[in-house]
Amino acid sequence: LSVNGQGAIEKKRQLSDKIFFGGGLGLQFGYITAIEVMPIVGYKPIDDLYLGVKGKFEYYKHSSYSAGTTIYGGSVFGMYSMFDFMVAYAEYEILSLESTYFNYYTGSGDEERFLIHTPLIGGGVVQSLGGRSKLMLLLLWNFNDTYAGYYSNPIIRVSFLF
Repeated sequence: LSVNGQGAIEKKRQLSDKIFFGGGLGLQFGYITAIEVMPIVGYKPIDDLYLGVKGKFEYYKHSSYSAGTTIYGGSVFGMYSMFDFMVAYAEYEILSLESTYFNYYTGSGDEERFLIHTPLIGGGVVQSLGGRSKLMLLLLWNFNDTYAGYYSNPIIRVSFLF
C-alpha cells in the first residue's frame, strides 16, 4: 500500500496483477471438421490495456478430401477495455498451412507449407465470471479477406481470460 499526493491509500499493482493467461477451444463438425486449441498469455501495462501472444493449433478436415491436415501458428494482440464491459481489439496472426490441402489458396503446390498473414480488427463484450476471470465474445473483421485469406468475414470468437 502507498499514499498518493492527495493522502489517499492506493494498492500497488504486483506482477501477478499484470500477467494474464487464458485461451480458446473451437469445435466444428459437418462439411468441415475443425478442432482448435488457442492458448493465450499476456501483460497488462495499465489497468485497461491488454497486450499478449496467442498460439494456435488446429486439426482441419474438409469433406472433399480423404485426409485432414494441421494448421499452426501464432499471433500478437492488443485489447483496450472500455466501460468495464466493452473492448476494442486488434490482432496480427501468422498461420502455416499445408499447400497440398490449401492449394486453391496459393495457386501452386511448389512448397510443402506456406504462411498466411492476417490482420484482424474488431471489438466485443466482456463478462466477469468472478474474481479475475472473464468471458469474452469478439466480433472481428479480417483485412486479408481475399482468395489467399483463411477466414471469411465476420469472425466470431469466444475466449476466456484468467
